[in-house]
Amino acid sequence: MSQLLEGVAGVEESLLPARSTAPTSSAAGSGERRPVPAAEGSRWLSALRLHILRSLTATISGRPRVALYVLVKDSGSATDRRAIALAHAARAGFEVAETYVDDEWRADPAARFALARAYTALRRGEIHGLVAASRVDISSCDSVYEQELHRLQAADGFLDLALDETRI
Repeated sequence: MSQLLEGVAGVEESLLPARSTAPTSSAAGSGERRPVPAAEGSRWLSALRLHILRSLTATISGRPRVALYVLVKDSGSATDRRAIALAHAARAGFEVAETYVDDEWRADPAARFALARAYTALRRGEIHGLVAASRVDISSCDSVYEQELHRLQAADGFLDLALDETRI
């Protein structure tokens, strides 16, 4: 557990209220918004994910139980991505209970059957969170990815990644 918390201890709470848009300098008084650069958005999404991870794992006694989640594109093999997620889960000190693989490419996470089963396991308390190789297993779209982080949190679950959001 200490290995897990060690990786998230540096997340500053002040990063979390940040938004995915910021005022433009010419329109500071008008409230007009401009997109935040991708790197800044990735750092914010990483901070949000780590905040959820830290807050939920702090209440768990013992090793958190997780499921590995893998999204495979074009009927590819889940083997490599599963191995990456499994190795990360072992390093983090998680107990792996299950693996969920979606092998039919669906951009909308809500339309993925295996991910829906993972959410059911979270709601039933069978697992505490999901581990994936990278955020693309959830979504490469910032807004959809952020929505899924909030959906996981609402199900009392977290997401941990082998590669953080800035290393896609």
